[in-house]
Amino acid sequence: MQTNRLKDKVVIIIGATGGMGQAAAKALAAEGAKLMLGSRKEQVLHTLADELVSGGAEAAYRKVDVTNEEEVQAFFDDTAKTFGRFDVLLNLAGLSIPSSISEMTIQQYEQSMDVNLKGTFLCSKHFIPFVEKEQGGLIVNIGSMAAKRANPNAPLYCTAKAALNMFSQGLSLQLIEKNIRVTTLNPGATDTEFWGNRQVPREKFMTASDIAEVLLFVLQMDPRLVFHEINFESFAFYK
Repeated sequence: MQTNRLKDKVVIIIGATGGMGQAAAKALAAEGAKLMLGSRKEQVLHTLADELVSGGAEAAYRKVDVTNEEEVQAFFDDTAKTFGRFDVLLNLAGLSIPSSISEMTIQQYEQSMDVNLKGTFLCSKHFIPFVEKEQGGLIVNIGSMAAKRANPNAPLYCTAKAALNMFSQGLSLQLIEKNIRVTTLNPGATDTEFWGNRQVPREKFMTASDIAEVLLFVLQMDPRLVFHEINFESFAFYK
């Protein structure tokens, strides 16, 4: 496998300020990719972009709420003005709200579905028009092993990620003629701020760097190949 396929490729990272997003940004920068970073956390975006640029990378950022179509459209318009083209979209934004269904509010329901599913839909929608058919493109959506195994603590999160998996499958078929590939990564539990103060066995979790390695593997593969779905988790869970 060639190791220079990412040099000068324009990679958009949505959810760049999360643990997975920051790890992915640093790994991609080391491979020579040009990065556009998006998140709701503007100060963290600024700090991350400064760190990457100080290390010799080409990186820009813009604050974006992925559930707001006007902001998403502005984000992609700005990216086009900055870099001129797109190659890869990483949809890494995600949210889990642990709660019993009887206690969950409609606002929590809408927030969970919007961030995990609507955000991926909107970012994919506004990425596609800027990808030239001749060069092709790649969309990587972050699902979860929760889409494969129900979790009694977060049934809505499981539902949203299962829906995202099906969305990715249909999107992949729809984009064949545009020469855009779609891959879904379904990682198991990963040690990031995603868990907040929940009492979970973090020592058995994967790290954000593990996810970045899998992302690099997918992005560096020959574009003749497409990984429709990759399910993976820590081996420690089996011990």
